[in-house]
Amino acid sequence: MRARVAAFVAIALLAVGPTGTAAATGAVAPGVVQFRITDARLTELSGLALGHRSPDVLYAQNDSGDSARFFALDRTSGRVRAVCTVPGASNVDWEDLATGRDTDGVDSVWLADIGDNGRARGEVRIYRVDEPAIGQAAELATNRPDVWRLRYPDGPHDAESLVADPVRHRLYVVTKELLGHSEVFEVPAAPDPSRVRPMTRIGTVDFSFTGTPGGPNPIGQLTATGATSSADGTELAIRTYTDAYLWRVSGGDVAAALRRRPVRVPLPPQPQGEGIAFDGADLLLDGEGVGTAVYRLPIPALPASTAAPRSAASAATPTSAGQHPVSAGHRPAHRQKYWVALLGGLGGAMALAGVAIGRRRR
Repeated sequence: MRARVAAFVAIALLAVGPTGTAAATGAVAPGVVQFRITDARLTELSGLALGHRSPDVLYAQNDSGDSARFFALDRTSGRVRAVCTVPGASNVDWEDLATGRDTDGVDSVWLADIGDNGRARGEVRIYRVDEPAIGQAAELATNRPDVWRLRYPDGPHDAESLVADPVRHRLYVVTKELLGHSEVFEVPAAPDPSRVRPMTRIGTVDFSFTGTPGGPNPIGQLTATGATSSADGTELAIRTYTDAYLWRVSGGDVAAALRRRPVRVPLPPQPQGEGIAFDGADLLLDGEGVGTAVYRLPIPALPASTAAPRSAASAATPTSAGQHPVSAGHRPAHRQKYWVALLGGLGGAMALAGVAIGRRRR
């Protein structure tokens, strides 16, 4: 049965691939390799954030399968300078992390245990710890974390993206949806380890096929894998496996920003790119795999067109090298709907095939 299901998946991806790559020019952003991560402990990187208390480091983490720890990397070379263990936490599927100051002005690291490939978790968690001072110690323990125990108001979602807004000091989770209709949820302001609380849906983002190379397959153009806020909170970025989408944010109002039109920036090809962080006017990008590259990608200033209501957005048209205004919030265009319908039909065929095989085996 496993082989037959794999065959159906292959057919679906082959069917969507040619039209997906033809849907846009898919210009590749050049980027610069900041460094390569060669430490054998870091093969499933998911998340990237700049240090504040220790500004000469970048923080990164592995996703499911690792212990409750994150890594401080030398900002220039990528060498692991310290392994930071979080006492009292568990790593079910850590998928993103963020840094900044909390409501009390304390330099903090937030760790998002929000991955749920099977969409079966009734509770996800976010941990906050004081950002450690990275010095000579190769291993250290943080303070015991503050804990948010969370659920979605409409049932489980998979998610890999966390935003820590430095203006209103709120956290946001962006879901990862195979057909590109991601939802954005606001996290309750204060942690509470005593109970599971619902998040609040504040907006949506609809990703379309772009033709940008990279990712594990063409569906990667539709799936959100990381998010970040600029240090001053005026810019928001959400990435897929292949592209970054940038919004101008005013007064920390992320919900209002998502109702506007973003700018799409094609990313350097990565087999499984998941991390994203602002570093001044640049983006830093990481991903899974042995010897993965961390890229530095300069981005132009967001144009005034990002202030246009998304209802006025049109098809992606380059405005400058590597920069594309796109619609975020409408359902995909007719071409994408066609392939979504095809994928739905193939998914149904896969399910029927599985049922038929199961019956024969019984």
